[in-house]
Amino acid sequence: MEKTNENSAPSPQQRWDPFLKEWVIYAPARSKRPFQGKEFAKNEPKKTWTCPFCPDAPEGAGIWTVKQLPNRFASLNEIAPEFVQKSVGNLYNYQTASNYGKCEVILYSQDHDTSFGTLAMANIVALIDLWAERYIALQNMPEMRYPFIMENRGKEIGNSMTHPHGQIYSFPYLPPKMERKFIAFKDYYSTNQSCLMCDILQEELQDSSRIIEQNEDFIAEIPFYAHWAFEVQITAKRHVTSIADLSPSERSNLAVIMQNVVRRYDTLFGDGGIMPYVMAMYNAPVNVDDRDRWHFHIEFYTPFRGKDKWKFLAGVELGANTFISDALPEQNAKILRDLQI
Repeated sequence: MEKTNENSAPSPQQRWDPFLKEWVIYAPARSKRPFQGKEFAKNEPKKTWTCPFCPDAPEGAGIWTVKQLPNRFASLNEIAPEFVQKSVGNLYNYQTASNYGKCEVILYSQDHDTSFGTLAMANIVALIDLWAERYIALQNMPEMRYPFIMENRGKEIGNSMTHPHGQIYSFPYLPPKMERKFIAFKDYYSTNQSCLMCDILQEELQDSSRIIEQNEDFIAEIPFYAHWAFEVQITAKRHVTSIADLSPSERSNLAVIMQNVVRRYDTLFGDGGIMPYVMAMYNAPVNVDDRDRWHFHIEFYTPFRGKDKWKFLAGVELGANTFISDALPEQNAKILRDLQI
């Protein structure tokens, strides 16, 4: 097993968990990543900045609406050695691999004090176009298997920078949740000759009790099987595999429903604050067979479960990986649906 002395930096790497059969990423450099409020550098004599993404700082310089940047404190690195599983130590089940992959930052706006809920609609459409552009670019890297588009919002989630932004992590393998979803899509198709998400969509449209809102191209709902109290899923009504497949009108309608979900969150949170959440975009895997079985959808998770109430993963959730929820999805869907945004 690779060793370091006290004067050498620990090597970024991935290690295989032989019990859960999944990779764990070790990225020591992330401990040095900046947090909001820190003085970063001098832009000119007697001038400093506390946000590297703002227009007066190097990362945010120039004229732009949305912007892609490399992650300076990346967990995955595209110049790392090829991702190859290797045995270490005396146990065959002790496996390690490089941290090959790619991490990017996506800036949503030059305005430090805005958020997804207050962006202009044209700004969100530009963001969707950039997400699609990056998905296609990453798909064209033959070693990649999953470009994961996401946003971590709020200090409660652990977000270190308040400037509105998201990230893209690109993996040379399917992460566990994506692999399980992909298997579910393929297994359902082999048995039913139809798409699992398309069939769920029809059931939800017929029932409607869990739908928060919908438009011509998308529905937003709390899923029948939601893990988090106010988990929201946005699903494309048309069977498309990724954000890159959306037409211009579908991208506009996606912008509207995504922002409305965030505005509902912010209204529910109250007091003029912004709801902490994770936005996870589930596009199809890349450079694999049967990717057309996938159905594009987005999931939002928030630890908020009521005024002054937060969901912390504890004994059953972490120890058994089984979620416990205090309310049924239909109850919380009505709360979000009835909000005046």
